[in-house]
Amino acid sequence: MAGLAPEHVAFLGECVAHNVYVQMLCWSETPTAWSMLAEAAAAMRMVRDGSSMSHPVGSLSWVQRVAPQLSEPLERERDAAESTLATMIGRLPVRFAMAVVEHERGERQGTEGARYRSLFSGCLTAYDTYLKSSGQHSVRIMIAPSQGDAKNDLRLAVYRDLLRHLDGTERRDTLELAFWPEGTPPLAMEVAQLAAAAVSRHLQEPTLVNPLFETVRTHLAPPSHFHALGGRTGRR
Repeated sequence: MAGLAPEHVAFLGECVAHNVYVQMLCWSETPTAWSMLAEAAAAMRMVRDGSSMSHPVGSLSWVQRVAPQLSEPLERERDAAESTLATMIGRLPVRFAMAVVEHERGERQGTEGARYRSLFSGCLTAYDTYLKSSGQHSVRIMIAPSQGDAKNDLRLAVYRDLLRHLDGTERRDTLELAFWPEGTPPLAMEVAQLAAAAVSRHLQEPTLVNPLFETVRTHLAPPSHFHALGGRTGRR
């Protein structure tokens, strides 16, 4: 990532539940988005310094599991954690592109490549529409959570093949895919993971109060694709 400015980096969030896969691409609209995120997280820690309280093993909320760094200052405010993080993310100049794929139970491993292709295609198609309408330049790299060497190699091969065949390739011909190694992820990746998990929770329980989902919906690009959240965008 040497030589890359923060606005040149986007992040992929992923979530799977009940055979439904959600992938969320998150990128900044301004050069200051990720620094704004770091400052907001630091301010939240400062305000709540000394007020956190550890919980017994197994009692972590879904927000704490998905975004431990961002949610750590909110341990004692579990009921308000989602709305607090939703407000913080809602103030950031970021956008999301979404892809959702449902697969049949017991599907063969050979279909993994097709699933990855559908997820990447959904996100990149929405992202390309955003670039076309906004006139902005593409990011140079998108970073995804690692799934181990074998799956990472498959994902990379599928991605590179797909990129050559999608319309709008000239707008993102330098967009590389990389995987975050084990260890503490960037805060921006936690935002992408929260977005994917929030959409997943909405798909499983549409009537559940879900402030993070509402924030994602308002930041989704292009907005016309939001109707896909009423059902599945693909089946593999």
